[in-house]
Parts: sequence; C-alpha cells; structure tokens
Amino acid sequence: MICLVFYGVLTGLLVGSARGFLPNSFSAIDINDYTHTDITEIGILKAVAKFFEENPVQACRDCSAGALTGITDITARRLYDQYYGGVVSEKRFQEAIDDIVKQNNKVDQDHYAEAAWHFNGEQIQQSNNKMQTLRDTLLSILNNTNPNYDAARELVGQYLHLLQMFYSNTNWVEIATSSGSSGIIYKPLGIAGQSIMAAAPPSIDTCRSCGSSLSTDCATNLIVAANLLTSGYKSGQDIAKPAKDPASFSEGKCSHGGPRDASSTLQAALGGINKDSNDAGYSPHHHLHDRAAELAIEHTRVFFEDETYGLRTLVGDDKFQDLLQIRSGNSLVFVIDTTGSMGKDIAAVQNKTAEIVSETAGTPNAPYNYILVTFNDPGNQTTVQKTTNPADIQRWLGEIKVHGGDDCPEFSLTGIQAASTVAMPNSNVFVFTDATPKDPQKINYITSLITEKKLRVQFLITGSCTGRR
Repeated sequence: MICLVFYGVLTGLLVGSARGFLPNSFSAIDINDYTHTDITEIGILKAVAKFFEENPVQACRDCSAGALTGITDITARRLYDQYYGGVVSEKRFQEAIDDIVKQNNKVDQDHYAEAAWHFNGEQIQQSNNKMQTLRDTLLSILNNTNPNYDAARELVGQYLHLLQMFYSNTNWVEIATSSGSSGIIYKPLGIAGQSIMAAAPPSIDTCRSCGSSLSTDCATNLIVAANLLTSGYKSGQDIAKPAKDPASFSEGKCSHGGPRDASSTLQAALGGINKDSNDAGYSPHHHLHDRAAELAIEHTRVFFEDETYGLRTLVGDDKFQDLLQIRSGNSLVFVIDTTGSMGKDIAAVQNKTAEIVSETAGTPNAPYNYILVTFNDPGNQTTVQKTTNPADIQRWLGEIKVHGGDDCPEFSLTGIQAASTVAMPNSNVFVFTDATPKDPQKINYITSLITEKKLRVQFLITGSCTGRR
C-alpha cells in the first residue's frame, strides 16, 4: 500500500510538469506510451548501432548492415553483447544516455511555463531559434581541443527535448500524414541557415471545437492550411490563448488539450491537438501518438547520424565516441620530459617505452589507443599525439630528441595534466622526468582529475636534475 501511494504522488508530480511527450515510465498515462526517456534512449542506441556496424570489431557476432540497428527491443546491454561478444560493460555508455535523458526531462522542471521551450502557443520560430542557439553552442564546445563533455551532454538533452516536442505539440505529423508522407521527419528543424515553414498568423483560426463535451472526436479538428505550422496553447504558460467565447464561436486557435489544460474547455476552439499519450482522455490526437514518437526517435537518431548535419559528421568519430562514452578499453600513455637535462636518459626511456608497447600490443589486454605527451622548457612547450596503431607510437617514441634548457625544475605537471585530460578512464600513465615540478600549483586539480578517471600514474624516473634519481 505504501508503494502504491508513493507511486501516485510521484506520477502526479511528474505529469504536472510535462508539456509534450511525458518524461518517463512513472508519468506514462498508458502502458504503451512512448516517453522522452524512451525516445531519447532508442534514438541514441540506433545511432550508436549504426556507428558499430560501420566500425566492426573482431568479437562482433554479426555487424552486417541492419544486424545491430535492427535489434528488437534494443538496449545498451543487448547492443554491447552482440558487438563485443558479452565481454565489455555498457555501464559508461548507459551513464551518458542517462545524463542526456536527465537534461531532456529537466527542461520540464526549469522551463515549466515557457511556451517556446515546448513548441506550444504557436511559438514555432521562437522554439526553432532556441534549437539553433543550443546546437551552435554545442558544436562550439565539441570543437574545442579539450571539450567539456558534461556541458555538451546537457545541451544535447535540451536540444532533443525541443526536437521531440515538435512532433508531439505541432501539426507537422498531421500535415505529413495527410500528404501521404507520414514517415518523413522535418529535417530543417533547429539548424542555423535552414528556413522552416511559417506559423499560422494570429488572424487565422486553426482548430474547430471538439471533444467529449460536444460528443465529437478531435481527429479532424485542425482547419489550418497544410502549408502553415501551428501548435496548441496551454493554460499556465506565458503565451495565453486568444480569448474567444466557445458559446458563440466554434472555431479558434488550437489548445494543447488534456485534463491539465484549462484553455481546452474555456476558450474556442475546445479540445486540442497534443499527441503526448495513447490515452484519449489525455491526448486529443492520441491516434497519432505512435507516429509522432516514431518520427521523434528517427529525428533523434538523425541528429547524431545525418551525413551532412549530424553531430558525428561535424565533430568527428573520436568526439562522438567520447560524448557518448562508447570507447572500450583504456589508453596507454607516456609523458616524457624532452629538455636537455634528459640527454643521458632518453635512450633508456625509448627502450623502456618500446618494451611496454610491445608487451601489450596484439594481446587481449591491448589498449584502445596510445598517447604520447612531451613537455619542454623553456617556453612551456607541450605536445599531444594520439593513435590506435602501435606502430605509430613506436615510431614517435623512436623520433624523440631532447633539446632546450638544461635547467631544473620543469613543467612536468602540465604534461601530466595534458595526458590526464585525453586519456580514457582506467588508463596507465607512465611519466619520465628527472626534474621536480615547476608548476606545483596544479597538483590539486590534477589529483582530482586522476582520481575521477581512475588513472594509474607511475614515475619511472624521479628526483631532481641536481640530485639525480
């Protein structure tokens, strides 16, 4: 009984904050409803499945076209089992999905009453502008040398919230269905430089009254021309529905509709057009809920995978993998001091690093990638090179030359910071230097970074250039 009461309270809270597709299974009205959580997760899984098909690994049971994207009732676990043969955990990937879902649903909490965050109140262009701004900011973050992936996932969640609301709250699905193009997503949406259809002007009525009070179904209540977008007005939001007495008028602007929208019973046109649920009492256009959700899932996938505008195309495979945390394995990292004082040791360093690479390459425990960081003073010169090919790292190590000042100390912590930033979690970091750090102020930040990523840092040469080893 306690559980039932708690469930009821939780459901009420979550439903009360929803303005389009419902947030998650706790808030679903019908057991078969698609929620923002479902749509986001399935869309991401399909995008990653496509990436895996195009980048097969030896363990993959079947990576042919459609084998992974076509997994029935796809989950991160099922995808990873088929791709990695059941030997790699999906935990970090699922955490990335959960972060994005959380930020998607957080929009309902943070922007509860703002119509433009939900494509409500005919704020079509305003909502599209928000999407463009979010996308441009996201691309700016991801195109940095060292992106803040937490911030990026927050923006992805917000962007996908708006994208999915477009299909639930506007009349695009109705337009596409009536024209025989029900499977077509609206690709110009949210992309800077792409124009979208005009919204119905204030002077045009967009719906006729319908609903249980009139004993009429709302399936055909839209009267707006097929070349104009519209969306429902929602009581309690900052864009109020134009007042029109339903006793005198049977036509007016559309409402969002449902039991939590007073405008749908007080102002013409009565009824609404939301496709949030399969439940007829909650969504006047419930008959199009599945179609709206399917388009939202497809557009979520396309957001990542489009060959021209997709995130993966624009930022590259490496950052796409890091954003969604889908890399397996770890990094083998070398941080090497190349200043003049290392002259007597560099040959030994090259031999030792070559030995470490040879011991791991081609084995079941081989790292996903190899990273070489060199640091040099004067000038605080730090270089970072990454590869998945062990031959590359062997060549780079063999080409190292010492140069510059023979002073002490050196910028060793700057080198370790650069390595820790690009290394995958649970990686081994080998540091070769004969100098104490010239940049000790960084120690707390670097310690935090190492702890967060669970890196194992080993110093193979320690001490100072004045009291060697």
